[in-house]
Amino acid sequence: MDNDRSTEASMLYQGVGMLLLCVIFFVVWLMACRRNRHLLDMEIPLLSGESVDHRIDAATREAEAGYSVCASCEFENFRRFEHCVLCGDKLPSLSMVTADDESDEDGEQQDHSQSGETISSRERSVYMVKSRQSTHLLSPRPRKLSSLSRQQRRARNRREWSRKLDVEGNFFWYRSGGGNMPVSSEIDSLMPGYTVRLIISEELKLEDEKISNEEHEENEVHDVMTSETEPVLAVEHPSNSKEDASYVTVLPTDVKVEMVEASASDPTEFPTGKSMLSDAGPERRKEAISLASSDFPTKYAHFVVTTASLIVPAEVEFLKLSVHRNYMLEESMDHMQCIQPKNLRSFMRINFLDESGVDAGGVHREWFMLVNELLASPTLRLFTCANKADQSYFLNPQSRVEVGDDHLTYYFATGRLIGRALLEGGIWGFHLALPLLKVILGVPVTFADMEFLDPETYRSLRWLMDNDNVDDLELDFSLTEQVNESEKVVVDLIPHGRNIAVTDANKSEYLDRRFRYVLFESVADQMYAFLKGLYEVIPREMLLTFDPEEFDYLLCGSPEIDVADWKGHTVMSPNLEEADVTRWFWEIVRQMPNEYRRRLLLFATGSACVPLSGFRGLTSYDGRLCPFNLKGIPYKTTQYISSHACFNRLDLPLYNSKKELKTMLYATLDTDLTGFTTA
Repeated sequence: MDNDRSTEASMLYQGVGMLLLCVIFFVVWLMACRRNRHLLDMEIPLLSGESVDHRIDAATREAEAGYSVCASCEFENFRRFEHCVLCGDKLPSLSMVTADDESDEDGEQQDHSQSGETISSRERSVYMVKSRQSTHLLSPRPRKLSSLSRQQRRARNRREWSRKLDVEGNFFWYRSGGGNMPVSSEIDSLMPGYTVRLIISEELKLEDEKISNEEHEENEVHDVMTSETEPVLAVEHPSNSKEDASYVTVLPTDVKVEMVEASASDPTEFPTGKSMLSDAGPERRKEAISLASSDFPTKYAHFVVTTASLIVPAEVEFLKLSVHRNYMLEESMDHMQCIQPKNLRSFMRINFLDESGVDAGGVHREWFMLVNELLASPTLRLFTCANKADQSYFLNPQSRVEVGDDHLTYYFATGRLIGRALLEGGIWGFHLALPLLKVILGVPVTFADMEFLDPETYRSLRWLMDNDNVDDLELDFSLTEQVNESEKVVVDLIPHGRNIAVTDANKSEYLDRRFRYVLFESVADQMYAFLKGLYEVIPREMLLTFDPEEFDYLLCGSPEIDVADWKGHTVMSPNLEEADVTRWFWEIVRQMPNEYRRRLLLFATGSACVPLSGFRGLTSYDGRLCPFNLKGIPYKTTQYISSHACFNRLDLPLYNSKKELKTMLYATLDTDLTGFTTA
């Protein structure tokens, strides 16, 4: 009897033990499943169907969507905009055309085709709506020149100069007039457009040509770093092999300026040399002219495709730059100017020393934004705010005094950084003055362009031309420059200029000398270093496509953030699709000042700027599309909003009220948003 009871007790204990084991196993299995699901949720942005696309696809879709033409400046805007990104004018609203209108348009196009007549770009400046079924053309009513603002006149005048082909297939500069141009005056006729040539010594010129020819060849590595630790600038390969990526650049300090009248200049030549288009055949030249006359969305898509093809994939090699946050500008400039030309188009990853962040895109975006801010800093004065009205910047003629003896390496590195921004689809942090934009593109510069560099000086000089008795002003052929807070120097515009008075008879020469000196001669060394860096990354012929205003937009984008576009290209976790917190979030964002929207974007993505192709164009570090995404997390787990900038993701607690969400969101955005612990 006792044996039976002991047996039953033993079996009971075994059963309870088995049950406990099953419970433990089930709990462990459940926790593992939840962990796996959590990990999958973390990777949603990288595994979604959209993320396999590239920024090429986003740009192509924008081009295929069509464009809307501004009635004030005739710029072809992306369809998603309600106001022109160049001049701010209201764009025409979407409307439909009748079937009869479509047939009439088709007939007109057939007539043009059969007669062999080509439709000019001006005739094609209409409102275009593209769809899968048809293409609709609606003509906006152009506004009169007299009714335009200063910014609108500047935007409309962007095509003042364009490259054309003559009957023999040679390039020449064509200067438009009529409705696009203000009424010409004496000063415009006396001072035509000039292209700029920056002349250096033959020895340095040969060295530049040698570097350019060897750019794609395998060269022996220049080992200029003596540290036994891991180099702060290195090229890394998938095989885990590393090589020092640095070399020494010699920059000239005695650059001469040659100004060639547009009618006598070669449109394929740029300030520091010729483009590859100079030796191109007839068909390639026609293609270049055709592309330059295309609408902006088409140009942009072509540029993205071309630049993407230049980038060396991360699977082959990538640059790794290591910097201290406290010495970010100095070390970044040093690294950028030391990169060998053959490595300039490799993927770049940033490592903040003494920080644990791993760069999968977010660290690079933050670094790029912070360096931009430092370059435009009034304490550095590498660039000066030349025009406060449009917040545009120009080279500082006193940079050697204010920055130091290595000021040219800063300009060289900045040129390379701008080239990298264009290469990767990044947005530059400040606008360049119109004359500098024209110089970059090899476009003729006129005296009238001084208005967008120094409006006050331009008005004074214009007054001199339009009025007599300038002798009474007691001017001479010199000007006074402020070297620093306590020192000024007198610069002669011609030999012994301080002793030669300006009169009605020689005032045209005086104005010409002021124009040449202020825009070019005073910054010749800086301009050469800057352009050399930029052209090493972006081939000159790729810049032939754009006019100055288009290039400014390509480089700097638009500061405004479209909440509808943002919301329309956002991916959400399933628990947010019907949640109140989602509706509250977008209501708060829509009510935010634009500055706070930029802060929110910076917090979530590492950049305060939207790609030109809009929020659909957000990418990860390798150029693949990585949409902005919201992930709902339990309120009990945390009450704080967090971000994963490398994945463009915001973790949003499921708050109980809109007021609490707004309080926590603004508290987050009012703090320092820089720095990574986990990227």
